[in-house]
Amino acid sequence: MTFVERLYLPAILQGMLITGWHFVKNIFFMDRRMTIEFPEKKKTLPPGYRAEHRLMLREDGNVRCTACMLCATVCPARCIEIEAEDVGDNKIEKRPKNFTINELRCVFCGLCVEACPCDAIRMDTGKFENATFDRRTAIYDIKKLINNQAEGQSQLSQGLY
Repeated sequence: MTFVERLYLPAILQGMLITGWHFVKNIFFMDRRMTIEFPEKKKTLPPGYRAEHRLMLREDGNVRCTACMLCATVCPARCIEIEAEDVGDNKIEKRPKNFTINELRCVFCGLCVEACPCDAIRMDTGKFENATFDRRTAIYDIKKLINNQAEGQSQLSQGLY
């Protein structure tokens, strides 16, 4: 290494040039900026974005979930807990008595949605602002999951099944 290379002057100048170029580009070409002013402007989410969970309903108003426990079994974070109860008068043998998802433990992988055979759980709410002051509010029970719909979405299951 030469004396100039040991002083790291070429590397420092190269770093300053890159930083200066990005600074000038962000000032004069504001329409091409990567940074979004978040609370005022929100980025449009891609169609397959996995957001908060929601439970789907049938046309008769009952939850589509049959408490088969596939979503709880496949979940790598073990954040889904289901307590099943028997239903004697319906064609469905079981339904969830308690269905809770701990959003703090969830890694939003979407395996629960893929494993569900009756399209009872989805992650298409578009809600990604999960900040909370109390941890207990991040544990969603069955009532919260049923009412966790995005604007304009129906609680009824449409499409897959």
